[in-house]
Amino acid sequence: MGIVLTSLSAQGPDRETAEVLFHSRRQLIRGPSETGKSYIYDCLWYMLGGNDLPESFPLTQGYQEFRLRFKAADGEYEVRRGLSGGGAAVYTRVLGDTEDQAFEPLDQDLGELLVALCGASGKQILRNHSKRGAVTGDDLRHWSLWSQSDIPAKQPSAGSGHAASKHEAAFHLFLTGTDDSAIQLRKSATEAERARGELQSAETALKRIEALMPKDLRRNEVEEALERVDTTLSAMTSQYEARASALKDLRRQLAETSDALHRVENDWNHSQSMISRFELLDKKYANDQARLGGTNEGVAFFQELPTVDCPLCGTPAESQVDPNDLRPTAPSRYRAAIAAEAEKIRALRVGLLAALQHERGRYQDLKARASKLAADLNVLQNREAMVLMNTRVEFTANPKTLALRRSELSEQLSNFDEIQRLTAEVDRLRKASVRKRITVTREGGTFGREVANRAKELLNTWGFTSIQNIALADGPCDLRIDDRSRLSYGAGVRGLYLSSLVVALMEHALEKGHPHLGVVVLDSPLKTYAHPDSTEEHEVPPATVIDRFYGWMSTWRGRGQVIVLENEPIKPETAEALEPITFTRIRGKGRYGLYPLRDGVVPRNDASDEGDAN
Repeated sequence: MGIVLTSLSAQGPDRETAEVLFHSRRQLIRGPSETGKSYIYDCLWYMLGGNDLPESFPLTQGYQEFRLRFKAADGEYEVRRGLSGGGAAVYTRVLGDTEDQAFEPLDQDLGELLVALCGASGKQILRNHSKRGAVTGDDLRHWSLWSQSDIPAKQPSAGSGHAASKHEAAFHLFLTGTDDSAIQLRKSATEAERARGELQSAETALKRIEALMPKDLRRNEVEEALERVDTTLSAMTSQYEARASALKDLRRQLAETSDALHRVENDWNHSQSMISRFELLDKKYANDQARLGGTNEGVAFFQELPTVDCPLCGTPAESQVDPNDLRPTAPSRYRAAIAAEAEKIRALRVGLLAALQHERGRYQDLKARASKLAADLNVLQNREAMVLMNTRVEFTANPKTLALRRSELSEQLSNFDEIQRLTAEVDRLRKASVRKRITVTREGGTFGREVANRAKELLNTWGFTSIQNIALADGPCDLRIDDRSRLSYGAGVRGLYLSSLVVALMEHALEKGHPHLGVVVLDSPLKTYAHPDSTEEHEVPPATVIDRFYGWMSTWRGRGQVIVLENEPIKPETAEALEPITFTRIRGKGRYGLYPLRDGVVPRNDASDEGDAN
């Protein structure tokens, strides 16, 4: 886990690229003041997600973009960010690709990317006693990048102010690999105030409900009374259901009988109508027969009369009528037709009388059935009336009164439930409204001793061989050397002690697989100790510490990457092994500084030459 910085550059149109390359293990960048060493620190802080812009000065004019490259286990990344501010754009390519392989845009926040590459994704640390959050890029930067002013400062290593809590939590995450997800949080002031408001509302509601209840009323009394009312209502309901069942069957019979009577009466009325029609038709047939009989007699009488001329004028009969009608056979044919028609009507009448007789029999049958059904219907109606008349209430209580009483008892029982709930809620809110102070105790244990021993080895290597004992204080996340707090030592010594701590922490975290950025950047760790105007009493000569510090860097093969920005001199033989990047601040001799000199730009020799950066 962790990253390895490979290069930092500044680019702009028509400008020579200003670039520094970093060794994968250790890199010393040295030179006199105002050559851009501290500016490199500011750039690294900025390019790893910090908000503070590196200071601009004449040589930065025309440069528009910083680019920081670093490697991780899964690939190579390039961060691009403007010199004038703005967000960071992240690009990536697969490790092993050639240098001309283009970087592809990566749609991921820089801080989230760094946290993921350092193995801290999903880890939770305390922001304060009331809030927990994810590890951020700031937590990684704080313990990895140390400025010239922070190293010798007489302040806790975790910093001061609101950020100190989360820096302490991040330190213990790097140290132990365990986050703060299991630590109980203290309620925030907002949460406590909200609980107080809810408590007041709950207490008011409790008083209101208690005022509605009789003082001497007990829950068990209400439950027993409600049970008695329910028992009575249940019995009454059962009685009504039994009666309803009986009436249901009786009314079903009534409906069936009524329907049958209606159908029989319809048939009866239809039969009566048919009889009337048949009788009327029979009368017609009788009239037709009488008419045909009279006609037949008339024809017979006409047939017997002799043929005579007109008595008035003497005209022959043949001249007045159709001669055919005067023939003897004509009346006979007419009488035969009448006889045939009369026989037809007689036959029809015989059939009609048979049908009439049948319909009269059917009429009598339907009449009898209608009488029986009417009698049955009357019996059923009388039985229904008797059932309704014989209905009697077997209970003295009125069902309506019982229902009202049940509603009253149920409301009282609900009030008891609400009182119980509100009482428990009031107790809970009273506890919730109190902000109990929570003491967070983190113990480094074996890990703490390991880091302290690593720091002691480093200090011994740097020349501090008289240290008797060293320990890591869990609370302040700092070293105690020979039973003294690190901050009790002079500025130069405590700066080197701090340097040993952060390097030891990085090595330990990477060895154990704990989260860590994987890089330590130290800006001028030796300067304060070796300053000629220092009034500190040095147990170890500054020259010895400087030589041994540089010697350690030239042979260091530990885990992680150490980048040191320093202006103290280095021995040639050590420089040959360490291969530092050296800024000369001399025109025409070596590398002037981070930014190359250009025609028309005259570097100033004051503190603003390349910003206030050293």
